[in-house]
Amino acid sequence: MKPSIVLIYSIPALLFVFPTFSSAQRTTIKMGIYDFVENTASEFYVLSPIITAEYRVWKSSQLDLRISPGFSLNRTRYNSHYHYLYMIPLLTTVYYHLPNPDSKVWPSIGMGGSLLWKADYNKDFDKTHYSLSYGFHTTGRLNLSLKKSRLLVLDMTYNLLIPPVSEDVNLSGIILSVGLNFPGNQISK
Repeated sequence: MKPSIVLIYSIPALLFVFPTFSSAQRTTIKMGIYDFVENTASEFYVLSPIITAEYRVWKSSQLDLRISPGFSLNRTRYNSHYHYLYMIPLLTTVYYHLPNPDSKVWPSIGMGGSLLWKADYNKDFDKTHYSLSYGFHTTGRLNLSLKKSRLLVLDMTYNLLIPPVSEDVNLSGIILSVGLNFPGNQISK
């Protein structure tokens, strides 16, 4: 499976998740790395770059609910051929923003559910293995206030996934990312 084909099919899937932006919502675009914690996965896949788009769908006082679809591609050499791992995570997180009035820096903590669709392609086997894992995650976040109600966001998420079958590689990992958070009406302009 070629990376361009995966990208072409993942863009409509990501757009389907996002409703129409309004001035009340906030959106975050984040880039980072996915570090696998399970022994087999960390020896074989090493680090994987990841990009996510996070969308706030609900807010009440210090709590909010966010949905984060993403895309990650990992390529490693195996028996003189490249082995490709495509991952499309979907994280649903409830955040609690720790109160810190009039501060330009404040932390947030969160937890929620995770889905991870993966496509594993190895030219030696000439076969693509697809699977869907589910699990839970916890998140720690540091928000830094910038100009025009934008925020710089530093995230660390531990993603605990349950493989669909016991023979499948456990893709649990830590996601370290940095992103820019801005009001939804600034995206559509």
